[in-house]
Amino acid sequence: MEASEAGVLASACERRRTVRTFDGTPLSPEACELLETLASNDENPYRIPVELRLIDAEKFGATSRVIRGTSWYIVGSLPRCVHAEEAFGYVVERLVLAATAHGLGTAWLAGTIDRPAFEHVVGVDRDENRIMPAAIAVGTPAPRASALERVMRSKLHADERAPWNTLFFQGDLAHPMASPDACDPAISAAFSCVRLAPSAQNLQPWRLVCSDGRIDLFEDRTLPLRSIGDVQLVDMGIAMLHLKAGLARRGVHGTWSFDGPVAGAAGADASATYIATISY
Repeated sequence: MEASEAGVLASACERRRTVRTFDGTPLSPEACELLETLASNDENPYRIPVELRLIDAEKFGATSRVIRGTSWYIVGSLPRCVHAEEAFGYVVERLVLAATAHGLGTAWLAGTIDRPAFEHVVGVDRDENRIMPAAIAVGTPAPRASALERVMRSKLHADERAPWNTLFFQGDLAHPMASPDACDPAISAAFSCVRLAPSAQNLQPWRLVCSDGRIDLFEDRTLPLRSIGDVQLVDMGIAMLHLKAGLARRGVHGTWSFDGPVAGAAGADASATYIATISY
C-alpha cells in the first residue's frame, strides 16, 4: 500500500460512519466512475479474486428494509473458499474508506437486504461455488438520519467502542494493554484505526496481540454461523485493512502471513481463533 493511499484511507477511518439515510439524489456520473474504478481494485492479502460492481438496485427489484434515499449499491462475489470472507472484507472496506474520503456515505449490509434478489444480480444463486457475503449501500448522506436509523444506532450503541484493554494485548491474550500509551505511538495510532472499524452489530470481534515486530490477529466470535457465512470473518478482513492503512500512514510497512501466532499468544483463551499476522 502506497503511503499516499494509506494516508487517505487512515484519515477516512476517523471520519467513516454507517449511513442508512441518504438524500435521495442520484449518484453523479463522476461518482459512478469513481466507484467503478474503486471496485476494480481487488488487491488483498489472500490473493483471492473479488468481483465487485456498482448497481442501481431499483432496476433489479433489490432492496434493503433499513436504507432510505438511495438505490445504489456495491455488490459482488468471490469463490467459496477458505479466507473468502476476510478477503471480501478487506477489499470492500478499501472501497468504503476511499468513498468516504470523497464525501460519500456507505453502509455494510448482510442480514437486512433482500438477499435472494441481490444474489441473483451477482449470480451466486446459479453457482454454488461462489458467495456474496454482503452488499454496500452508497450515496450522498442526508442532513438528518431517519427515525429508523436513529433507533438502530441507539440499540447498537453505534458511536461507542469497546475499551482499549479488551481489544489490544501485549505478548498474549492474558495481558491487556491498559491504554494507547502502552505501545509504540505508530502501533497505537494503527490500533486506533482498527478500533474505529465497522462490524456486524458493533460487536468488534478483533483481538490484537503485539509482540516483537509482529501483531497477531484473533477472532472472538460472538455470533453463530449462519447460512450466509461467518460475517465476523468479514469484520476481521475489515480490521486487517484498517490495521494495514494505519501502519502504512506512519511509515510502517507490514507483511501479512498466516502460519500461526507467536508461541503462547492465545494464552488460555479457547474462544479466540487465530486469523493472521502482520510483521514489520
